[in-house]
Amino acid sequence: MGAVSTELGIDFFQSADEIENFPALHRAASSLAEVSAASERAGIVDEAFMGLGLEKRTGTVSGFGKMFSTGSTEAMGGEQGFPAGQLGSFSRKFELATFRSTKAVAPGRSLGEIRVNGTDAGKGLFQEKDPRVRASWGKGRAGSSARLWQEEGMQIAVIGAGISGLVCARRLVTEGHQVVVLEKSRSLGGRCATRKFGDHVVDTGVQYFTLRDAEIRKEVEEVARGHLRKLEKSILVKGEIYRPGEERFYLAPGNNRLGTFLAEGLEVRKETEVGTVPRINGKWSIAGVEYDAVVSSAPWPQTAGLFGLRKTMTTYEPNLTVLLEYKTSWDESAYAKMDPGGMDSLGWVACENAKTGRIQEGRAVYVIQASAEYSRENLEKKPEDWIGDLQLQFEKAWGMDPIRRGAVFGHRWRYARRESKMGEPDGLPEGLYVCGDSLVDSRLESVWKSGNDTARKILNSRI
Repeated sequence: MGAVSTELGIDFFQSADEIENFPALHRAASSLAEVSAASERAGIVDEAFMGLGLEKRTGTVSGFGKMFSTGSTEAMGGEQGFPAGQLGSFSRKFELATFRSTKAVAPGRSLGEIRVNGTDAGKGLFQEKDPRVRASWGKGRAGSSARLWQEEGMQIAVIGAGISGLVCARRLVTEGHQVVVLEKSRSLGGRCATRKFGDHVVDTGVQYFTLRDAEIRKEVEEVARGHLRKLEKSILVKGEIYRPGEERFYLAPGNNRLGTFLAEGLEVRKETEVGTVPRINGKWSIAGVEYDAVVSSAPWPQTAGLFGLRKTMTTYEPNLTVLLEYKTSWDESAYAKMDPGGMDSLGWVACENAKTGRIQEGRAVYVIQASAEYSRENLEKKPEDWIGDLQLQFEKAWGMDPIRRGAVFGHRWRYARRESKMGEPDGLPEGLYVCGDSLVDSRLESVWKSGNDTARKILNSRI
């Protein structure tokens, strides 16, 4: 028998006044632990609350939902509080803000006593969880007399520790699944890449990002932990300000920290190369380990190669990136100049000095990202050839004195950004999911949303 697909939880909170019907709540918890795994499970709470003098509340929520029993405690992350003496329940899986996704079982109940359909079929489907209290938005304190269990979830592998893959993995882990992230490189965050460049800190991939979507903005703000900064200087296109008034953001210690922060609490295996992934007896096999599902956040050509799919469904632009240091001060006139038409080899030139605290005093550091056409033509050439050429073009266009040259660095992005539209691929094998710019454009907001959407798709497949 597989793991129970829907999870119910109770979160006990006590105000200054003791809860009058605390024993009844424990009896309700015991009843909830013995519920059926059948599709009609949404109605089982009726029996659990019958005769307990508690009003049943049902609803469907996304994100945080709450069931609790005091009048003085506000709904943490929810939209509604329940008066004292009332217990709320939701009819679908949700996350408790204090104990993650948990099931509260009355004291004295052993693992073998958790019953499904009146039998011991539930034995082995639950794991004891550490009942440490997470930071919450509500008042009160967590009741200490509940034993907490979590239903065993699917075994899922996420290929690629880019933003979409990490976002997807976090959501799946929050919902109780066992997830491992497999990353072939030593870094996290994919194209949110940053490097030490002498005594400077420079973004070599994503230069900045927008946060137009309110939900994603909230998530990024929470993950960034106070490191989110706004770019104040403008981007110029042929001398005109590009999209006046648009908010643009970066992380103070480096955009790659988004990947670092997202990966906290996840099992991430770096420098792990994934070969062909066969499906054997309904499971996906990676390095001898079987998984119920696999999520690939890798660029589509790489995903297609792993699973024997058509590589040309989505194509990507390459990019040649050059970092240039000069022994001079930044004039602070603008953050960047851009040629969106792709006619200029210097498709993007930005001064990292515009990002507070990144560049040492008395130095200016510029990031060149060449046009797609130039990058294609020079992708396989020796780095010193295209680095030198782009530097000469930059100095001529910007009036920079070669005598003031400092350090130089070049990086080749083979899959820099998606250039063709694919949408949701047809005919993916069962248990295989994709996220990231295999599905959407390469902007950070888009791939972040894609990670969330893919996680929801997996979760909804189990309801």
